[in-house]
Amino acid sequence: DLLSHKSSKSYLAMSGAVNDAVKKLALSRQEQEIALELFHERGLIIHLTATETLRNIVIIKPQWLIDALGKVIRDSTIHVDMAQYERDGLKEDAKVMFNEGIASRDL
Repeated sequence: DLLSHKSSKSYLAMSGAVNDAVKKLALSRQEQEIALELFHERGLIIHLTATETLRNIVIIKPQWLIDALGKVIRDSTIHVDMAQYERDGLKEDAKVMFNEGIASRDL
């Protein structure tokens, strides 16, 4: 039921429902990692392992992450009104953000 599309949650913490399910299934830590990797490779979940924070999150609705990233990654020539940034005094900050991917605190 963790991967049910009826679930209102888009992601789970390893310390919560995922660990509860692992205990219920009596999986070893190695079996848990293999299962997460398999589900990740098949596109059923997203489980990234580059950092401890990422390892502790299992995204059970991959489309949710894609939609969220789509709101951040945009083509500035189509979706961005630089005049608005200029009016707000953030034109240079916006240029750095769109060219280098670094957002200032003011943005």
